[in-house]
Amino acid sequence: MSTEGLEGVLPWSAAHQIASTCAQPLPAVRARLDEASGSLLASSILMLDDDPAENIAAVNGYALCGQGPWRRTPEETLAPGECFMVRAGTPMPEHADAVMPLEQAVSEQGRGNIITVTGRDILSGLADERVRPAFGDGVMLRGSRTPQGTQILPAGRLVTASVLALMAAAGHDDVPITRPPIVGTLVLGSSLLTSGGSRLGRARDALGDSVPAFVAALGARANPAVRAPDMHEVIRAEIEDANVDVLITTGSTAPDSDNSVRHVLRDLDARWLIDGVAVTPGAQMLLARLPDGRLIVGLPGSPQSAFAGLVTLVSPIIRSLRGVPREDYPTAVLVDDAPRADFADDTRLAPVRLEDDGADGLLARPMLDSGPAGLIGWGNADAIAIVPPGTGIKGDTISFIML
Repeated sequence: MSTEGLEGVLPWSAAHQIASTCAQPLPAVRARLDEASGSLLASSILMLDDDPAENIAAVNGYALCGQGPWRRTPEETLAPGECFMVRAGTPMPEHADAVMPLEQAVSEQGRGNIITVTGRDILSGLADERVRPAFGDGVMLRGSRTPQGTQILPAGRLVTASVLALMAAAGHDDVPITRPPIVGTLVLGSSLLTSGGSRLGRARDALGDSVPAFVAALGARANPAVRAPDMHEVIRAEIEDANVDVLITTGSTAPDSDNSVRHVLRDLDARWLIDGVAVTPGAQMLLARLPDGRLIVGLPGSPQSAFAGLVTLVSPIIRSLRGVPREDYPTAVLVDDAPRADFADDTRLAPVRLEDDGADGLLARPMLDSGPAGLIGWGNADAIAIVPPGTGIKGDTISFIML
């Protein structure tokens, strides 16, 4: 196994930085509109045609040809002295040169049910054959709203429901996106239960559903979790067969020579990027790259520690693969002391509830590590506070990651 770049247990900030920079955006692909939601546009989206695509009526009224008065006709090809009733947004009849709004027209029915339309004098309100709209009045010309080739969406825009609606309205059937990463989850341990509560010395699997859900919420394509016994041959086969960009394993990350995940990664000649992080919880997380470029994220089996690994490593990796720019984390003021880290040089990742204090900004209230697997705090938190060594006292300003 290559250990190039490995420097032992890393500070949380260094590990997070490595995870943020170890991957590049995936290649651009074309996807159907129903496949593109949640991805980022790989290039700008242009108008395929003029909008409107032809001359249309801007108001409800009569499309006119020539001088009045005009004889109303059901034909959509007009001759001089004829008119055709139109609604706003409908195509203009051929040879029409203006639209007279309904409120400016006087319509009269004569012999033979012939309807004659005359302009209305503004001052008197009476019919006046001399009244006529100027050439082009009441007409919206082709391309006057948005000409063909106009950019309607920039590259890097997140594909949301409204983006999909805009692209469909503009006539697009597919769209260029940065391919979302495919992420697999391998839950290790033959004694884990898949239903009910913990019993007979066996723990309930708390990660098989939650890790893919976390990954999917980040915009990746999450494969269902695969469960496997903690055996070298089985783990190697699962890793070799996984058709993914990132494979997340849970459990078997303790730093001993017979550790299954480490043993398999050594056999596969993986390049080790992170081997342990000075963080509470989650110190025994790891990150490696296989020779074919796939990334392996090893999360501890403890649910709290695994979630710390998701926040620390998985989240920035997926953002990088999706082409999402890295952003500075917001800050808040602690209203109580944060839970203590295991060691003085550890960063503490603490679940917090956020409160808006108006002019003073956001407040962060730490949650207790209690309940099943210590997850009540994580389950009820709004965010995860990043508490560096030497901080975490009431009144300290800390950065946080939204959940």
